[in-house]
Amino acid sequence: MGRAKSTVTAAVVSTFNPQANLIRNCLALLEQCSEVVVVDDGSTSPDEAVYAQLGALGCVVLRLESNMGIAAALNKGVEVARLRNAALEFVLTMDQDSLVPPGFVHALEHAAAAAAAAGLSVGMVSPGKVSGLPSRPLTTHKGVVIGDEPVQSGLLIPVASLDKVGQFNEKLFIDGVDSEFYLRAKANKLLCIIAPGPELVHSLGAMVPARIGSWHLRRGRKPLMVRTAAPWRYYFIVRNRVLLARRFALQEPYWSMRGLVLDLRHLLLVSVLAPGRRERLSYARLGLRDGLLGRSGPRPEQ
Repeated sequence: MGRAKSTVTAAVVSTFNPQANLIRNCLALLEQCSEVVVVDDGSTSPDEAVYAQLGALGCVVLRLESNMGIAAALNKGVEVARLRNAALEFVLTMDQDSLVPPGFVHALEHAAAAAAAAGLSVGMVSPGKVSGLPSRPLTTHKGVVIGDEPVQSGLLIPVASLDKVGQFNEKLFIDGVDSEFYLRAKANKLLCIIAPGPELVHSLGAMVPARIGSWHLRRGRKPLMVRTAAPWRYYFIVRNRVLLARRFALQEPYWSMRGLVLDLRHLLLVSVLAPGRRERLSYARLGLRDGLLGRSGPRPEQ
């Protein structure tokens, strides 16, 4: 059973060419939030029936004229949510393919209140798990779990933190937006709090069968699967990792080095085991070039 609807939290959902499951996901948010703002980030082939139904259900639907990136979509949605409710205390940032279980929002609000009562400065609150993967704890203080860098979807952010840290960085466009916001919050001595109980159902990328050439790899009787993203995403993954490392290397050397190593390991793994390696590596090479040159914004061809 879910708890009563929050009167102080608005959800902002960034979308791009969404499928019908967005309706289910927003229904779950409508049951728990004061308002749900759905931002269409310039969809190239939008399903108008989906957006019409969301409006009929009570969502605020904001349509951007062009694809401006997830950071801009979230910023626009937050602006609308705050204009519509001057008493708003929290914003819940959501991807279109994320589903919250009953009681999710209340659990994150409760964790924020517990952290504040313990004298901690709350920058954001993340769920205990995202699709089975636990959030990374760093330490505890008076029973409150303080976490490492969270994922953006399912993240509860106090409005006061947004006022202190600023908006999401639109120059990154996509990928690394959550990381950059977390690092700025950390620089402002704001913490990421983990709500141990709730789990967000979230898509973490496509799973494809692993193979080397024509040889399909197996784990026992089942095919070995590897998680990968669309080839064009590797432009932003590599470029923005380089941009963030350049910006934060001095103040966050461990974070910068860890991120570079993990992204390199992932790129090598999918390049060896997943199809589409030539296109993927081509995008990664362009991203590396533009990252080193300090270029930001959408891809040049966009």
